[in-house]
Amino acid sequence: MSTVVGFCYNKAMPKTITFINMKGGVGKTTLAVNVAYGLAYYHAQNILLIDIDPQFNASTYLMNEIDYLDHVKNKKTILDIFRSNATPISLANPVRKKATSSKISLSSCVHSVHSNPGNLDLIPAQLNLMELQMSERGTENRLSRFIERTCGGYDFVIVDCPPTISFFTQAAILASDAYVVPLRPDPLASIGLPLLEKWLEDYTCDSAHELKNLGIILSYIRGPLPNAMREVIDTIRHERGEEVFRSQISERTGIASSVESHLPVFLHEQASSSAKQMLALINEFKERLDGVFNES
Repeated sequence: MSTVVGFCYNKAMPKTITFINMKGGVGKTTLAVNVAYGLAYYHAQNILLIDIDPQFNASTYLMNEIDYLDHVKNKKTILDIFRSNATPISLANPVRKKATSSKISLSSCVHSVHSNPGNLDLIPAQLNLMELQMSERGTENRLSRFIERTCGGYDFVIVDCPPTISFFTQAAILASDAYVVPLRPDPLASIGLPLLEKWLEDYTCDSAHELKNLGIILSYIRGPLPNAMREVIDTIRHERGEEVFRSQISERTGIASSVESHLPVFLHEQASSSAKQMLALINEFKERLDGVFNES
């Protein structure tokens, strides 16, 4: 499988979409991986998936243990992108020297996941990302600059964030054109969603960064549907209207087993209801991309 590195010039910049939520267990990584794979597999798009979560769940979803360890040993990860151009401070000499212009190439950090008709490439994460929490101011801009410099051959870049507001979330937002919120419709959602939206509004305003809202995806819905969850769903759909995706994802065992097989749900159990739900979501996601970004 080949990456899109060979044709990364003379093309419009890709649109970058971040999957974000302040709460874990909402299906964020599952949706980011399956949507990214589905856009390549069903819609012939060239997709770059960036794992920016120190737990690196998106990476291990798409890579088996041997391939992942080999990549971390021999190639670059998202950690190296944030470390590029950085010069460490020595305790013996605390004065920071002028940073060198060492630039990370796309080919040095990409793992090819799928090709034909579209391409899906992955930039993996690793646990050592936690070292970046205390990075100097301005480091959060390096992901945006990397995408601008190297990723012109992709149609879309999808970023999977950790379930926290942190350095990694800031970096993802600054690199993004739009965001999508996977939301598990439990009673806490009514508290967490407004808090997330308030942070996004404040942060993008402070950084003078324009960001589009692609919508809310209701996920990990249990069946039979508890009354409390039904009330939350009804309230969200009533209050948010078309902002909420028509397609929604149920909590099913097929999704968990797809992670173990390192395949998207729609390839792991092609005839399952989980696969059908995911395909409907992927198609609606593409419709929304076309609508928001005016693409044919």
